Amino acid sequence: MKYTNMLPLMFILCTLLISGCAEDSTVSPESIINAESAEDFNIAAANNAFAFDLYSIMANNDENICFSPYSIFTAMAICYDGAEGSTKEQISNVFYFPLSKSVLEGRSKEMIDIINAHNDAYEFKTANALWVREDYLLNEQYTSNVENYYDGTITPLDFVGEPEESRLIINNWVENKTNNKIKDLLAKGIFDGPIKLVITNAVYFNGTWSQEFSEATGERVFHLSNGQETKVDTMYVINTYNYGEDDKSQILELPYKGDDISMYIVLPYVNDIEEFENNFSLDYYSILKNNVDSSEVKILLPKFTFKARTKLNDPLKDMGMVDAFDYAVADFSSISNTSSLSISEVVHQAYISVNEKGTEAAAATEIESVDSMPEYDYEFSADHPFLFFIEDKRTGCILFMGKVESPESE
Repeated sequence: MKYTNMLPLMFILCTLLISGCAEDSTVSPESIINAESAEDFNIAAANNAFAFDLYSIMANNDENICFSPYSIFTAMAICYDGAEGSTKEQISNVFYFPLSKSVLEGRSKEMIDIINAHNDAYEFKTANALWVREDYLLNEQYTSNVENYYDGTITPLDFVGEPEESRLIINNWVENKTNNKIKDLLAKGIFDGPIKLVITNAVYFNGTWSQEFSEATGERVFHLSNGQETKVDTMYVINTYNYGEDDKSQILELPYKGDDISMYIVLPYVNDIEEFENNFSLDYYSILKNNVDSSEVKILLPKFTFKARTKLNDPLKDMGMVDAFDYAVADFSSISNTSSLSISEVVHQAYISVNEKGTEAAAATEIESVDSMPEYDYEFSADHPFLFFIEDKRTGCILFMGKVESPESE
């Protein structure tokens, strides 16, 4: 008897606080900057290039990683729409945005429409919102762009007179958009400073695997990067999947019902994932994906649940986006002519849960006790740190990305 599918849940939020006082996945900066039409700009490739650049800054430690490049990319696109001068150029270089804002606007609208298209097989939705101090005037063209190209809502709030109520309104919006998984994103006292504008982007995903995992879930050893071991609940299945390997790693595609979205897991052969990460690139990932074949694969995959909250100010500065955070030189004059603006914080918070409903009923079953084990061509045993990617197969856009250093439970 088989139990229900493994149920992965992803909840991502990116917040910017602004104060006054499926094509080829590789891109070149030149082609992005000089793109003069929507046809010339590969937005998924730009998103994915940024994803790997940011990951290279966040990686090389012993912690779990989870973030949504698409969420950060979209929130910053809304901010970029109001940037000018060197501020605009630096954001363009970091996020691979075209200097032509109209090109980015058009492609962003297309991407949002595709990704948010309804599918009964899974639930996926994104939402953008701007929260502006009620006495602060935004440029009419900017508000029109946010609403028309990014499906963003704009809400005036009394940050000065009712700071706590304003904070709760935004936090409640976040909770609602993430099915109550992300709470209290904005801390008390956030509006004590000169905050003029808050930009939020939320992404919610709930999907089930196209092919079920069997009931043979049990405790198995997971080898940590520091040499220690831990016991984790590990699921098991033998079935047909897209699988590939080379002399460095294995890759496995786990499609979700609906056939629009898949998880790709990259499993290094070496237990020292830091060594692997130092040489891991978008080009290499693309080559791995392009060389998978349909095969019978025995899979051992641990359940994992963890949260991640990251302040992105320093990583973005390290990547070259400096002026946007400097009140003296930041130029967001296309957002508002009222006063100068700069970014005070970019906060990204994520939650991921990969688990199997009904696990308790089969928790004591070990793989070694399964009778009549089917034959298989390859074994994919994720018993040491691995990387995961959630991709929209219609566009080739990486929606979620991360690393499991240590499977955990809430």
